[in-house]
Amino acid sequence: MLSLDDMKILRDGYQPFHPLSLQDALSRVGNPSSDTILETALDGMQSEDRNIRVLMLRILKHQSGEKAMHGVLAGLNDDKRRIRSVAIKASGNFHEFPEITERLKAMAIDESEKPKIREHALSSLAGDEGRMVGDLDQPVVGALQSLLKTEAYRFQILFGLVRLDLNQRVEELLREFVKSGSKDEAVIATRALSGYRVVHIGIFENDREAEARVKQDGDIAHGRMYYWITRDLYRELAD
Repeated sequence: MLSLDDMKILRDGYQPFHPLSLQDALSRVGNPSSDTILETALDGMQSEDRNIRVLMLRILKHQSGEKAMHGVLAGLNDDKRRIRSVAIKASGNFHEFPEITERLKAMAIDESEKPKIREHALSSLAGDEGRMVGDLDQPVVGALQSLLKTEAYRFQILFGLVRLDLNQRVEELLREFVKSGSKDEAVIATRALSGYRVVHIGIFENDREAEARVKQDGDIAHGRMYYWITRDLYRELAD
């Protein structure tokens, strides 16, 4: 087992903009195996200290497999709002598991849940920019198709889809909006199918030149933070 301080070092190493690289973090804690990291994180999820559970979820976010999934699922079912919120952010790497997808769907439609938690759960399914995989797993597609039957969830799902890479599953869902959606939904979906995507300007906050390109060449999609840009420009800026 690793110590709590070791896990804090690993958490920092996993953060993309932290000065400590993951390689250096692993070296500092003795280059533990992935099994050791996972076992420590799962053990920490049993702690009565919610700050420790938060820490472990931030580690589990970067793991994979069924064991890690059960740790994230425990977070999604935690009775503390903050834990559930962090668990949603940690769930993007586990959408292949129906247990995770069904729990996120249940949270999204639970009227007794906090509104922000519901919104974030649906966003995780529909196209959160924090997603760690580029495709939609089949369990996610099934959940979204079910949620599309309820008018209240349609715009957030559509707005999530237009922020994803255009692959077969995303394209099929967008075509459903073109075929059977409202006029406004069809216009948005058609644009996403025609070489454009929506980005949050914040993803370029550490690259002022890229941020300026988005504001110059893009069109405002929603509020002041979301822009339509061509998929070619996105690939250029993301490289």
